[in-house]
Amino acid sequence: MIFVGIAALAALITAGFVSDSDAWDVTTIPSPPLSGVRAIASTGEGFLRPAVSIETSESPLRGTSSDDRVALRPTEGLAGADTVSEAMGEAAAGGSDIGCGQNALTDRIDPQIPVVLYTVRPGDTLLEIAESCGTTIDTILINNAEVSDGDFIPVGEQVLIPFDTGIIYKVGQGETLAEIIEDYLYVTVEDVLAYRPNNLADASAIAPGKYVLLPGAEPKPPPIVTPEGRPIADRPPPVSATRFGLPLGAWSFVSDEYGVDRGGGRIHGGIDLALSGELSGSPVYASCDGWVSRVEWLTYSYGYYVMVDCGEGWETLYAHFSEILVSWGQTVTKGQTILGITGSTGFSTGEHLHFEVRYNGVTLNPRDYITFLY
Repeated sequence: MIFVGIAALAALITAGFVSDSDAWDVTTIPSPPLSGVRAIASTGEGFLRPAVSIETSESPLRGTSSDDRVALRPTEGLAGADTVSEAMGEAAAGGSDIGCGQNALTDRIDPQIPVVLYTVRPGDTLLEIAESCGTTIDTILINNAEVSDGDFIPVGEQVLIPFDTGIIYKVGQGETLAEIIEDYLYVTVEDVLAYRPNNLADASAIAPGKYVLLPGAEPKPPPIVTPEGRPIADRPPPVSATRFGLPLGAWSFVSDEYGVDRGGGRIHGGIDLALSGELSGSPVYASCDGWVSRVEWLTYSYGYYVMVDCGEGWETLYAHFSEILVSWGQTVTKGQTILGITGSTGFSTGEHLHFEVRYNGVTLNPRDYITFLY
């Protein structure tokens, strides 16, 4: 009887100290009863891991008691979309479509082709397509001329989606890879071959109708025209590995060398490259990487001219333009940026480019830094 009484008394004391809310308090975290759940924690502490819901709404696996602690709900009857997103679920199971036509998640991570043809579905927007395909709106627009930059896209329209930034090109009959890339900037034959999803063993492997990605490529700007509307032939100078490059792709002859005596103790401070015939109105290219430090439209002396700061005390000057195409402060790239169009403004007796190289304000012979073949 004494033992029975003691047991009863212990039960009464225990009942007095334990409430419904206290039943939630645990001294240790139980073992995870479901794959993907690492711990049970108060709402907002984020102990749930991937393979639970990736939605922004609260996971169906989490429930709250009256004092905001968390309980596990039964897993029976939960739809797949309740624990993982629909797209990820299909991908993990090797489903037929995760938005871009790939057959499995691995195809999205390591694509075997450079492009997919996406068919627009009801409710699709350009942003949603770009995000689901792991690309950008700009990349879609540059590869699909018929797609406008807006929210509305007709259902059923097919959109080319490259797996990387760049230009998707459909090879035509008789085209070579070297010919194709001539129309684009920032890409080489080696870049195209090295891009694994193109599946090109060598440059001869391209075939008519095949899509290839030109990674990082951008279309060349449209041809420049003279004020009269006459197209100017694009004759870029050869690429130079040194600080300075040629400012013209071609010229007729050198009409005046550096250092020629001009009288009164003055010498010619640059080299004059004359242009005539079909070379008239040629584009003038930046001779160095740098920024435009001076732009002048004079009716005397240099006429229309531009100066480029090449850094470390070096400068280049280009004079007698018929038209200037850059502005002060603009960044320029050697052999790519067109500064203006050749002409005969200022003190000039015929169309030519007066070109100078300066160091700390002192003119130097351009031939000491650039090879002028004629």
